[in-house]
Amino acid sequence: MTAFASDLQAEQPQQGLRVTYLLYSGRPNPSVLVTDPAQVRAIEEQLARSLADGQRTTVTESPAVLGYTGIQIERLGDAGRGSAPLVLRGTMLREKADPAQAALASSSATVSRDAEVLEELLLDLGRDQRVIGDVELSVIRTSK
Repeated sequence: MTAFASDLQAEQPQQGLRVTYLLYSGRPNPSVLVTDPAQVRAIEEQLARSLADGQRTTVTESPAVLGYTGIQIERLGDAGRGSAPLVLRGTMLREKADPAQAALASSSATVSRDAEVLEELLLDLGRDQRVIGDVELSVIRTSK
């Protein structure tokens, strides 16, 4: 049996980040796959700064709302094993709650001005990758 490079590549988990813009209810949210090592490193560094410099707080999960609810960041491949997706909105960065427990749970979050910088960086990325347009960007910025 002969193994082709494409077969081996398909077997290896994708390394990088999946950035999902939480905009819609009832239809898929736009997302970007970030695999460029420099971009991944820049996002990870900003995440680390946000978590290190921020203040920890407890938040109660709010009921489902329509419209922009943040940006979800998922680590893919080896880096993602055992780590929950993070959700970023404004100055708040938190782990995504398990949907089965979200209605009853309170969770820990980090409040940081660095998180706002990261949110802007990721919104620019979504616009540059053409997964969010000017209309969505305007709605997001007015709902923050």
